[in-house]
Amino acid sequence: MTKKHSKFSCLESWSIGKKSLLVCGLGAPVVIALEIASASAQNASQTLPPVTVDAPREKPQAKPLQQTQRPVASSARASSVHPSGPRPHVASTTRGATSAAPQVGPPLLSGANGVAPSPPTGEIGNLPPAYAGGEVARGARLGMLGNRDFMDTPFNVTSYTSALIENQQARTLQQVLENDPSVRMATSAGHIRENFRIRGFPVLGSELALNGMYGLAPDGHVPTEFLERVEVLKGPGALLNGMAPFGAVGGSINLVTKHASDAPITSVSTDYTSSSQFGTHIDVGRRGGDHNQFGVRYNGVYRSGGTALDEQWKVRGLNALALDFREERVRLSIDAYHSQEISKNGSPFFASFTGIGVAAAPSASKNLFIGTNARFENAAVMARGELDIAENVTVFAGIGFLDSRNFGFTNGTNAPSVNLLGNFTGPRIVNLRGYTNTLSTQGGIRGQLDTGPLRHQFVLSASALKFSQSSEFGFSGSYRSNIYVPVVPPQAPPPAVVPNTAFNPSRPYFETDPRKTGENYLASLAFADTISAFDDRIQFIGGLRSQRVMTKTFQANTGLETNSYDSHRLSPAYALIVKPFDNRLSLYANYIEGLSQGLRVTNPLATNFNESFPPFVSKQIETGAKLDLGVLANTLSFYEITQPTLSTVTSGGLISYKPVRQRNQGIEWNVFGEPIPGVRVLGGVTYMVGVITQSADGKTTGKNAFGIPRWQANFYGEWDLPYLVGVTVEGRVIYTSALYVDSLNYYRIPEWTRFDAGARYTTKIYGTDMTLRANVNNLFNRSYWSGAFNDGFATLDAPRTVLLSATFNF
Repeated sequence: MTKKHSKFSCLESWSIGKKSLLVCGLGAPVVIALEIASASAQNASQTLPPVTVDAPREKPQAKPLQQTQRPVASSARASSVHPSGPRPHVASTTRGATSAAPQVGPPLLSGANGVAPSPPTGEIGNLPPAYAGGEVARGARLGMLGNRDFMDTPFNVTSYTSALIENQQARTLQQVLENDPSVRMATSAGHIRENFRIRGFPVLGSELALNGMYGLAPDGHVPTEFLERVEVLKGPGALLNGMAPFGAVGGSINLVTKHASDAPITSVSTDYTSSSQFGTHIDVGRRGGDHNQFGVRYNGVYRSGGTALDEQWKVRGLNALALDFREERVRLSIDAYHSQEISKNGSPFFASFTGIGVAAAPSASKNLFIGTNARFENAAVMARGELDIAENVTVFAGIGFLDSRNFGFTNGTNAPSVNLLGNFTGPRIVNLRGYTNTLSTQGGIRGQLDTGPLRHQFVLSASALKFSQSSEFGFSGSYRSNIYVPVVPPQAPPPAVVPNTAFNPSRPYFETDPRKTGENYLASLAFADTISAFDDRIQFIGGLRSQRVMTKTFQANTGLETNSYDSHRLSPAYALIVKPFDNRLSLYANYIEGLSQGLRVTNPLATNFNESFPPFVSKQIETGAKLDLGVLANTLSFYEITQPTLSTVTSGGLISYKPVRQRNQGIEWNVFGEPIPGVRVLGGVTYMVGVITQSADGKTTGKNAFGIPRWQANFYGEWDLPYLVGVTVEGRVIYTSALYVDSLNYYRIPEWTRFDAGARYTTKIYGTDMTLRANVNNLFNRSYWSGAFNDGFATLDAPRTVLLSATFNF
């Protein structure tokens, strides 16, 4: 790092640090006040005679609904959890004892009454419990259908817990999803943007859902410190979630925020990430009121320092506040956060190739863009509410706002046409200024009723998502460089504050918003019913969603509308669950569709000018089986997804837009649990074939779809050492077979395998729980092309990364 760079980074760090510390500092009195309130409650309880806590009395019901019991983790393991999930170290001592209703988190606080429980038709305060081992939850939110146990879910879904995130020291969403064999990254590790591939299809980082609502999750990197769960649903989900903001069909990712649990939480962590990043995380949660109906949870993070990329410096900050109110029939929650990430002096890159082959991957720590900077800032607030209007009937609603801004070198971080010697000509460096403003709403009614021998779980849901965007650019000239011996590229000027106005150095260019360049509106209405019989041994799910898609584009300089699109589509879905023997085996099948935005051809030179295409419909057929042994769960899935899109064809000087179709077929095996006391496993294997079944010009028909390897495997394991109490060792292996990075199948990157290792130690110091963690990702420091960004471009994985932390739970 040069002296000039170091000085500039420290100034920026101090500025951001002061802001974050100020906010964190404001949180301190809140913590103290909460501590005092807790202490007062304890003193008051000591002056009262002991009381007996009775179970809440059941209300009379016109017709009680039967509850199906399912095998769960042993009571010893189920009770070994702290407020955010299982304790970092669990030394199980018994096996075989099962409980029909395992305790989620610690017991309720002392008092005459506990927190009012949520009914099956509610979501707020109704988080599915953790499975044996605590790394994965028993269930997840299945879109409009609400929270469902994984054995009653006719799809492949995995819900990763905060305990796993903490123990692996996962700082980003990428590091969480490195446990999933169905997921691979579509951006280079460490890039300021994170995009993914699920079942071979892209899912953008701006298509994540937050507490079941699209458009409200942080753009860029998602801070994991305020997340309770990361839920991954494989496959399209038009009925369940509505159309994703940009039409993702491979799967969906839902982020569940942390809320106050029944026991108080005061956790402070300090951490180190190579090469010289240091950070602090504060997590405080309390419940209050005469029966703990009020909850508050705060998470604050500040991290700053040098990264594993040569001479790069990053600053990250997060302030997240979660409030909730839970009464007998009413449940409310509010989530608000502000996150910021600043990247100084460089960025990871993507590479395309030219010539007869693929250039060898450079060192993963190589920095091709020294001197460039980037910044993402997100601020959001969302409110949700539920009202039980009758027994087993709940009305729900939610609304949220997001303001997301990005600046600098966030796009165009590529090295195009790299030859075998590593030489390339960079067309330009991009300096971006943009924003996204989002309004997301949802509402509906969810209920249960019996009609003779059949039970119905119905839901009627409506949702709307409106977001406007803007992007303006400043560009540098072209330059020549080399991926092994890079030069310092020319720097791009920022875009003008006002269109057609020169940049004024005395006024920061990000203070004035650029003009709106795009507007999108997605609205839908859906109904679904789950019909079950024979004590839920047979379940059929059917539903229909009406989706409307409206888009407009505008010229940045004039603000004039240049294109508009308005269309709608009906999306059905059907699924079946059969438990032939008992609740340990579940067979399932589903047909479900996914939607991607259509378009209207606006190019006047096109032969089909002004032709309008309706939303593109992707279709999935899937069958599978799930086996729940109480301590170990397995899912085996067979699926086929077909996706149509459009492509531009130029022939004889004429331009036209023609349909393209891709088919992905695959087999997935997922496993998680604690089969032996003190031994936990997580992972699986995917075999997948992606083929272009129809191309616009016939050149790629029958070829392999880019970015799709035949084999993907992820296995993670933990072992509590019996001869060293409190010590746990862990390891992970990730394998990806060779794949093509371009549709013409000219360039194929080789297979790769990555090994990770870690250990943690849990003990008490003066009555305070302390956990020390150490993890090393990419243990052998291998450098390799890891996947495909888009057609023709390869990504790089991260170099060896060391993560250390110390956590104190007071």
